[in-house]
Amino acid sequence: MISPTGTPAPQVRLMHFADAHLGVETYGKFNPETGLNTRLEDFTLALNQAVDRALEQQVDLAIFAGDAYKARDPNQTHQRAFAGCLKRLTDAGVPVVLLIGNHDIPNTRGRAHALEIYGLLGGAGVTILSQPEVRTIGTRRGDVLVAGMPYLTRSRVLAQDETRNKTVEEVAHLIRERYIHYIADLAKACAAQPDCLAILTGHFTIDDARVGVQGFLMNPNEPKVPVAEVALPAFDYVAMGHVHKFQDLHKGKQPPAIYSGSIDRIDFGERAESKGFVVAKITKGFAEPVHMPLKTRPFLAIEADAGDSDDPTKAIVEEINRHPMGGAIVKVSYKVPADKAALVRTDEVRKALAPAHLVVALQREMPAGDALVRSQVLAKALSPEEALGVYLDNQPRLKPRKDDLMHAARPLFDLMEQEEVLR
Repeated sequence: MISPTGTPAPQVRLMHFADAHLGVETYGKFNPETGLNTRLEDFTLALNQAVDRALEQQVDLAIFAGDAYKARDPNQTHQRAFAGCLKRLTDAGVPVVLLIGNHDIPNTRGRAHALEIYGLLGGAGVTILSQPEVRTIGTRRGDVLVAGMPYLTRSRVLAQDETRNKTVEEVAHLIRERYIHYIADLAKACAAQPDCLAILTGHFTIDDARVGVQGFLMNPNEPKVPVAEVALPAFDYVAMGHVHKFQDLHKGKQPPAIYSGSIDRIDFGERAESKGFVVAKITKGFAEPVHMPLKTRPFLAIEADAGDSDDPTKAIVEEINRHPMGGAIVKVSYKVPADKAALVRTDEVRKALAPAHLVVALQREMPAGDALVRSQVLAKALSPEEALGVYLDNQPRLKPRKDDLMHAARPLFDLMEQEEVLR
């Protein structure tokens, strides 16, 4: 481990990555050769790709801006995958800073957070930021200040008296003010050492951050911090996690306020996004971030309209063949009139889909308001997420945007679950 020397680094090359979400198994399948889910293998491969490229770029410091795992209680296999990637960095002399994200926070008070073990084991070269604080990190070029602003939960920063009789929006405003207060304090601490490079890393939502191919905003009830309160002059770079889409919220200005984005796709709402990490060259008062795309498994949503065809199977297959799908995760929806539905030879359609890694859906679009289908589905006990999916399926105006709407709503479902266990 490189210890702080008291000599400020004149410049550093930073690896900024976030939202690894190891443990996501949606749209995966069992690999009999490894005994692992293929999506775990995908995410681990993407993470190792990022490490490979970062080492090629000769980075001096790595900052992980939160959400290492999907679950707050990762199993040993997921921990092994993440630890293996970190070790490759530290073995190469690259110190690693890990920030706590919302998926790293335990469900109940008193339990260890998902990254705590790395600190307890005294992992050489690994620093954990679980509370707002500034740490001096020694690199081979000299010392760097890293200010950490982890995800804040309501129960962590607000007393019961502060939230009594408050609306969800009012509570979000209170938490937003806490973020602003903490970040201002962190900036003040960094400004007290003006010769040192200072990097803020945070895991929360900056106002105007956008996600998804349609640019939907994050959960409207989540606190959103104005970029002017985050990209403060005391910082030379702002390394953000939490939002899965790469973007600079302070574009054209210094310091850049960068969401590195997630390392792989979580769902179909992210199918058009380039996944990767950021390498930033940082000197005092100026940072040059470059997004480094990773090769990840593609997601394809194919829509086939065979309504006017005398041979709907042929029309559907022709539409499928227009898309390169080798190794892709694919879903297909097709439009066929009720009187021609029996003409669809699904075995031929599935044969055309054989090159795909996984076909998650092959379905005929049902007419809106199909009372029988709706009543059969709604008769079941549904989660809020499932209920929203059923509603969107039955709304012709909204159904084409279902993936993006479900993706935009997912932070709300996560927040509902988190508030329930932390209440």
